[in-house]
Amino acid sequence: MLKAHQSFLLILLTIIATKSYAISSCIPNTPCQCYLTQYSLKLLNCSYALSDLLIPDLKIPQNITRIIATNALIRWPSQLCKYANIQILDLSGSYFNFQFIDLSCLTHLIHLNLSNTQLHEIPHFKNDVSNHLQILDLSNNHLKTIDGIYFQSLNNLISLFLQNNPIESIVHLEVLFNLANIESINLISSNLDLTLKQPLTLNQWSDIVRTWNNTSKSFSIRMKNIPLQTIIPAADKFQTISIDTMKIILKTLINSTFMTMYNTPKCDCSNLRTYQRMFSFVDHQRKYSSSLFQSTTCLMSDRITHARLFDRRTYIDLRCPLLGRMSFFPLLASSSTSSHYALVPFVVFCLFLLWIEKKF
Repeated sequence: MLKAHQSFLLILLTIIATKSYAISSCIPNTPCQCYLTQYSLKLLNCSYALSDLLIPDLKIPQNITRIIATNALIRWPSQLCKYANIQILDLSGSYFNFQFIDLSCLTHLIHLNLSNTQLHEIPHFKNDVSNHLQILDLSNNHLKTIDGIYFQSLNNLISLFLQNNPIESIVHLEVLFNLANIESINLISSNLDLTLKQPLTLNQWSDIVRTWNNTSKSFSIRMKNIPLQTIIPAADKFQTISIDTMKIILKTLINSTFMTMYNTPKCDCSNLRTYQRMFSFVDHQRKYSSSLFQSTTCLMSDRITHARLFDRRTYIDLRCPLLGRMSFFPLLASSSTSSHYALVPFVVFCLFLLWIEKKF
């Protein structure tokens, strides 16, 4: 977020230092109140009275870098391209519905806010638009399918807000994870029934981990009713990937939230200890108070209780067998170069424990 904050601060300081010009009747026969400076245009109290943006002076639009027009427009403004140097554009609260949104002329955008504009489709972002865009807000609309392909050109995107849409499905989530500069994504849907259409493959995770491993960025994603267990590699696949890979995945997602009321996987002894063991490797000072630890759950045998997936008490409360507590050691051996014959003493020891358990 630092890059975005620096950009906004620079723009705001420029605006403050600039002489302002009040326009008494900028849009006749409308309730709009207008505030114009050398670098910004703000429209207030328009109450959906506009079908387009005003052009106050032929020389001014080239200087404008900031337009704020909330609850103002009833259609996508055709005059927008005359403000070719826009960096901050806030048209939130306007009414765009199924209209075609043309952003091709806005090649300097840093912050775009189209929240609460009745959108049913994600706008198409062409490569010439994506050079600078860092913050994109499409929240509180009518988007039902989130396809990561629509965002793949936004390599400088830092924050993506998609919350409070009636999202039914998410496609190509790996594209969002692979965005080079992404730091936060909010995908909390207003719809209770949400599915991930294409679970991420091990090859896709390998690509994502390479992206995450080459940066020291923080990253958080907010999701609802898509559990973490359906996103990260399944527990039975842990033997086919390196421990370092899982450490990078969990470490990067440590500030993420995966709330589930529905679709919560059952707590399973054979997988539970594997998840907990991997989480124990996360080098994070406050990992047990993190949002990932607090929000990630599995469903207990009563099918009511949501227990924390990474909490050791869940393993005890589930009354998992003693062998389950020891089952993570073969995984360590399988990832080393030692001979499989080194496991023989361990197998004998496990059989001895089973004999004791049956006897007593």
